[in-house]
Amino acid sequence: MDSSFLHRRVHSITGIVPVGLFLVYHLYLQLYLHSGASEYNERVNSFYDSPLAVWILILLVYLPLLYHSVLGLRLSAEANVQPQYQYFAHALYWLQRVSGVGVFLFMLGHLWNAKLVPALAEGGMLCLTECANDHYGHLVTGFGDPETGLVTKAVYVLGVFGATFHLANGINTFCMTWGIALTSKGQFRVRIFSMLIFLLLSASTFYALSALW
Repeated sequence: MDSSFLHRRVHSITGIVPVGLFLVYHLYLQLYLHSGASEYNERVNSFYDSPLAVWILILLVYLPLLYHSVLGLRLSAEANVQPQYQYFAHALYWLQRVSGVGVFLFMLGHLWNAKLVPALAEGGMLCLTECANDHYGHLVTGFGDPETGLVTKAVYVLGVFGATFHLANGINTFCMTWGIALTSKGQFRVRIFSMLIFLLLSASTFYALSALW
């Protein structure tokens, strides 16, 4: 079997499972922002406090995410004009690659700003899982900063749109890559479904963040 063919298939599926599922779960947790600091922190920390949390994150999230991101960056660098695509499909093709690069950079910044910086401030890398547990307070401080708050909000808006679009359109390409949607009618239905996923995830996330904005 061609190694490029295999890598593309694995790249496609890792974008949905487990990376996509973890993104949906992560966005779901943000809805608890409307429940206040105590409830939000308890919900988020209930996962990270588990003794298996570190291994779950490394094996089921970070390693698949690293593979998906690195291979995605390589595919983006190799991307070229697809003459068989119509205008809209061609736009989606390029948006998927641009959003992938943007989301990768956003995730690095988000991880650094939301987890590593607070942990380093409190007790260093050894404090990563025990400290920096006031996630609500960290968000309030970041969004409310008089000097950088607007920039932080703008970055999060772009990050949310990029992540939700990349996942939703990834579902579309996943269905075509794996032969789930082969006919024109089937591809149209999947595309409509993926657009609805994009709108639903984006709307729910901005509703969650409205608790702080």
